[in-house]
Amino acid sequence: MGETPYIRPVWRTPLAAVLVAWMALATAATLVAPRLMELTPPAAGPLLIAAVYVVPPPILLVWSFWSMLREPMTGWLAPTVLMAFIGGFVPLAQPLYQTGVRLNFDDRRPVYEAIAAEARAGTLGGLPSARGWIVGQRDGVRFRYRAADRGMVDFPWTQAYGVRAGIRYDDTPCIARPGARCIDQGEPLAKGFTYYQRVF
Repeated sequence: MGETPYIRPVWRTPLAAVLVAWMALATAATLVAPRLMELTPPAAGPLLIAAVYVVPPPILLVWSFWSMLREPMTGWLAPTVLMAFIGGFVPLAQPLYQTGVRLNFDDRRPVYEAIAAEARAGTLGGLPSARGWIVGQRDGVRFRYRAADRGMVDFPWTQAYGVRAGIRYDDTPCIARPGARCIDQGEPLAKGFTYYQRVF
């Protein structure tokens, strides 16, 4: 009688380690994306997106199917896990990102509120640009506002490749009247603060 050939389980292969690492990286990157937008140069955005979300999945899929052909007894697990993760990640990515927005806002909220208070009081200094915007930065938070409209402060996170995202403070109450409606263009975070993301 011949010896039973050893079948190495797929979860003990380098593919399993890389697959788990990528799933953890994709989840973490989505959660910390709002902070990354503030910290990284705008030109790095497409590179990070490609490196995390675009390039790895097809490579891992080919690797998984190759593993399945080599180890048909256990190799089927790799492409199954990969496709199941992708199928679940797509609908959950937006709620996960919104959680990251909330966490990033809560972490910087004291700075946002201090800047907004100084803008309302007229004590937030700076020289206006040709278009009337006063631009500055404090504790890693970028801001811009108009001296003529001190109740509105923009905290831009990123503006590149047609995408603009950030936090807006606006203490002006919207009053609906004939011919004018109040339209919420952002995600409410706290009184006066909303998160916005625009593609233009």
